Amino acid sequence: MFDKGSTAVLSSPELPFMVAVKQMGIYSFEDGDWFLQYGLTQNIYKLVQLGHFIFGIGDYGTIIRYDLQRKKWNQTSFPTAQRLWDITGNHKGFIVTHGGSSLYVSNNFGSNWSVIKPFKILSQKPLIRSLLYHHESIYIGTQINCQYGGLWKYQVETGEIQLVKEEKHSMISSIYKDEDECLFIAKGNARSGKGSIEMLNPYSNRWEACQQPKSEKAFLDIFKADKKLYATTSQDEYGFSRIYEVQKASMSLLPIETVAGHGFRGAGFEDQLFICSHVESKWITQRLEVSALVH
Repeated sequence: MFDKGSTAVLSSPELPFMVAVKQMGIYSFEDGDWFLQYGLTQNIYKLVQLGHFIFGIGDYGTIIRYDLQRKKWNQTSFPTAQRLWDITGNHKGFIVTHGGSSLYVSNNFGSNWSVIKPFKILSQKPLIRSLLYHHESIYIGTQINCQYGGLWKYQVETGEIQLVKEEKHSMISSIYKDEDECLFIAKGNARSGKGSIEMLNPYSNRWEACQQPKSEKAFLDIFKADKKLYATTSQDEYGFSRIYEVQKASMSLLPIETVAGHGFRGAGFEDQLFICSHVESKWITQRLEVSALVH
């Protein structure tokens, strides 16, 4: 199964890893063993657990939901041909995903949905690439848009929206906020841009980019595992991407492993990491020393 490629992964206390295998479905993975949980041909690009539900979103507006209590899967789709990249929310039933430039919002764990158009006042509406719900606000990262691209903050109660960081030539592919209220973004342009991991310091209100041992065209995912923060990248000219540990204290990136293809998503369970790429899946079973950048 490792050579089939995968597009999303989730780790939970109940199960080390839940993996979206490319065009095959959702598999559970533990200690090298794979078990099919739900078959589907659409690719799923984000898996997240919110309350007692696991949600997945992907191609052609597809959304899947698994009830951990009833052990039951449900699949539907939003009226959009767009690929869904991200889904966020809280453990009380508030769920947010996207389609094109719109937000799909639910207050009851996805049983009913309403549409919010956060960019309705803009003349050229950017497409949504990443989401993070935090303290009654939705952070929205856009795909590349030279006029209105960047990181936005939408206030759920008031409907107000503000630009947090302008990005004319980069997408914001992942957003993460830590326990110190430091906001991290993964950004870049896989075709021509220069990718980076950047942090907004809540005390100085200034952005700072992590120092990189190697130039990357784009960073694709930020995830936390075993109290450490990690980032994945797009593939380089040799067809390989890298996994970095994000070292907040020094604002630097420590390379720990490579993977063939784009590093779409990552997750961790205890001392294990699982990295998803469209070419291969990589299971890292122990803490690694700093690896040489051979690719």
